[in-house]
Amino acid sequence: MGDDNALSFAKNLEAKLQQRANDLEDIHMEAAIDAELTNTDGPNSNARPVIVLEEQHVVTEEEGDANTEETEKDVFLFDDYNNPNAVANCLSPFVPTSSERLGAFLSLLQLRPYNAVLGEGDVLLDIGCGDGRVCVSAAKVSGCRAIGFDVSPPCIAMAKQVALDEGLDEDQCSFYEVDATMDPNILLKEDSPLSSLLGSVTVIFLYTYPTLLMKLVPLLERLTTPEDEEGGTNHNNVRAVATLTYHLPDENAAVQESFPEHEIRVYSRVVVTPSNT
Repeated sequence: MGDDNALSFAKNLEAKLQQRANDLEDIHMEAAIDAELTNTDGPNSNARPVIVLEEQHVVTEEEGDANTEETEKDVFLFDDYNNPNAVANCLSPFVPTSSERLGAFLSLLQLRPYNAVLGEGDVLLDIGCGDGRVCVSAAKVSGCRAIGFDVSPPCIAMAKQVALDEGLDEDQCSFYEVDATMDPNILLKEDSPLSSLLGSVTVIFLYTYPTLLMKLVPLLERLTTPEDEEGGTNHNNVRAVATLTYHLPDENAAVQESFPEHEIRVYSRVVVTPSNT
């Protein structure tokens, strides 16, 4: 699809999702209020579920054999909250990307079709994917592979349904309940269920509040550091990190391009500085 088709698809999807997105926004507003008012010092307050694959397997940041049985069984996230939709590590509210900005992002980045057999093309990662519209639009418009991370169970459930409604299978567009602010050494270690996924990512999209954005810097550094440099790994296929509205400080990132009319910045490299530690 061309640039006009990209904007047209984004607008049509925006219209289709409007009521469900409004409902999702209300859910998260109520959950945010509940999270502020609820005492979370219960017996589960130290357990920090961070990865859910297939909505069943929960991985936590806690270590030690003593926790293995407890942390790997099916559990409801943050069951010490009164509101089941209140997520303790939700650092950015649900605010959908507008069709105009989404169309601009797709036009500017020119994502390439993904060929799974050859391992060529673009793999887009949207951290804080919300209802999945960025991933779904990118996959439909460009043919890239798209991956969405979010800590909100209602967001992930809706994103999966939207992809299904648009005729996308999980090989082209998939969503995972993940806390991307956790230690990158855990996310990227060889036996992590997300290691190979993150190693395939070539473009990252971020429309998040600074509260979340700055906590992602350590992971972004790992994903943009060349393998032959200190700290580099084989997770270095990322060619661009794009931020919308809320941007990284100059000390943390090398700006590749800037598009102020769309409030989009594109970075080639992200680094941790002393102020981030």
